[in-house]
Amino acid sequence: MKNCKSFYLWVEDRYGTKFFSKLLERIESELKVAIPERYPEGKFIKIKSSKGVGPIETKIDKVVALAWKRYDCVIIVCDGDRKREERLKRLNKKISEIKERAENENKGIFIIVFERAIESDWIEKGTCEEIDYKLKAELPGYANKLDLNRLKKDANFREFIYAVDP
Repeated sequence: MKNCKSFYLWVEDRYGTKFFSKLLERIESELKVAIPERYPEGKFIKIKSSKGVGPIETKIDKVVALAWKRYDCVIIVCDGDRKREERLKRLNKKISEIKERAENENKGIFIIVFERAIESDWIEKGTCEEIDYKLKAELPGYANKLDLNRLKKDANFREFIYAVDP
């Protein structure tokens, strides 16, 4: 089921909010994906980060439950730190109880877990250059440097495009 006329994009890194906002603009203009209006100008997309103490797993159930009150879908993007499958399993387990509630029957969720990190999985692939992972503040600047056609070969990127395309 895919019915994402609106979505809440929740990213692990606080610099990821600006990165994904810029990336969505490029996906819309260059790949011709009709992405809903951004929040707060529009009410169809909101991009937030999981900033604060604790891993994303400790907050996912509350965030998803709240987001589904206003949005059709929740898209979660986080690093796998070389334990992608383990992390994906934990995240899915945390939200399974919420998903089973009747009021959430038509709600969607997409969980994108990188094998390592966004820096290696999308930025290095999309720019063909190595970057310093410690410079998280530079993450938004890479959104305009990515070769989107090269990234379309990446399974996580294709899933992201599928998730944001209403």
